[in-house]
Amino acid sequence: GNTPSALAAGADAFIRADDERPFFLYFCTQEPHRPFKREEAAAVHPKDVLVPSFLPDNAATRQELAEYYSSVEQADSGLVALIETLKDTGHWDDTLIIYISDNGIAFPGAKTNCYEPGLRLPCVVRNPEVAQQGVVTNAMVTWADITPTILDYTGLLPADAAFHGRSFLSVLDQPAPEGWDRIFASHTFHEITMYYPMRVLRDRRYKLIWNLAHGLSFPFASDLWASKTWQHLVITDATHFAKRPIEAYLHRPEFELYDLDVDPDEVKNLAEDPAYAELLAEMQGRLK
Repeated sequence: GNTPSALAAGADAFIRADDERPFFLYFCTQEPHRPFKREEAAAVHPKDVLVPSFLPDNAATRQELAEYYSSVEQADSGLVALIETLKDTGHWDDTLIIYISDNGIAFPGAKTNCYEPGLRLPCVVRNPEVAQQGVVTNAMVTWADITPTILDYTGLLPADAAFHGRSFLSVLDQPAPEGWDRIFASHTFHEITMYYPMRVLRDRRYKLIWNLAHGLSFPFASDLWASKTWQHLVITDATHFAKRPIEAYLHRPEFELYDLDVDPDEVKNLAEDPAYAELLAEMQGRLK
């Protein structure tokens, strides 16, 4: 099977193999993908979960979040086993570890969206060659930066290579490095029928989302549409999805501009506000 423990066992055999060559290991668990499973993790009680502000706080969502948290714990158990193998073989001291999620939490409003819950993803990196460990850096990075970072660590990053991203290896031990204050993001489709292209510019304070096909309804990944969280809204004829009107979630304007300092939940679109016309034009130009 591909449970985290089975993957960890396979990784253990791979790392212990009688081979002196450097290795690259992609450790990719199914968890915490839907359907949430927890064969190897204790159940989490719905009353104990933290409900993020972009989700409604009700029994249906709490039940799904409890299942999700158990699934995350199961995924983490595989990572713990992998770390134990690295320590046991001495490779903890010569292996770069990058631990990420490939998209936002598998709930409406996060996964397949370019709102913050869809873009703010876990990223834990350990470079064993850096003396200063345990640093939280505010450098804004994207997954386009991962390939050049890995090549940088191995000493194989060509000086003249044209990557979409750049290596963040040198800023891992810097809490507030200069020049890491902006990211670009894009989404085109999730499932092949879910065409909804978005292009995004995000800096420290503001975010611009350009919905290129804004005439379309925002499409649902099938697992998100079927989720208890969304179906509860459907059967209760709800008008809002947490703080966001459902109509605004399904039908979006061409441009969405948010001041994340005062509106972290991205519900007040400033794109039509004349006071922000200059900022909008500047960010549109930078995005293009």
